[in-house]
Amino acid sequence: MMRRVDEDAVSEVIGVMLMISVTLIIVALVAVYATGAASGDEQPVRASLIASEVMHDENTDEYMVVFEHVAGDPLHLKQVQVSLGVRDDAMPHLVVNNDKKSYLQSFSNPGENSMVHLGDRFVLYADEWDADSLSWNGEGGGKFTVESGHFLTYRFIDRHTGAPISSGEIMVPHL
Repeated sequence: MMRRVDEDAVSEVIGVMLMISVTLIIVALVAVYATGAASGDEQPVRASLIASEVMHDENTDEYMVVFEHVAGDPLHLKQVQVSLGVRDDAMPHLVVNNDKKSYLQSFSNPGENSMVHLGDRFVLYADEWDADSLSWNGEGGGKFTVESGHFLTYRFIDRHTGAPISSGEIMVPHL
């Protein structure tokens, strides 16, 4: 029997087309999963928040740490919590948020738990202060204190995802 030459060429072209199609589908699936587009999980807030000063508000007679949003995503102040510590001693530690008291407030709109955008400033109010320290009260009755001349460390955490947002430290001056 004689075989026709043109029949082999058609089956080879179809085979190559099928292999290319399967390869493209696999590449597309890998790309979707690698970029996270397939997951329905909420993405954590990514921002750079820097403490710029500890200041006294003479109108309210309160002390506060002023923060600046210098890069990244906007965030809502109810969406974050702050873990406070002392650089010299890892033991004292306290986490504060705006659940029971408005610790974090917009600098330009005090009293409102608003969005903080790039370039905005916001504050972390202290519960107590004297000439030598700033203090915050814990929910279980504990008290966290940073003395003047020591560094207050902070870590902002996204409350929805548990992911860290930003961290740093600032020296508490003599008040």
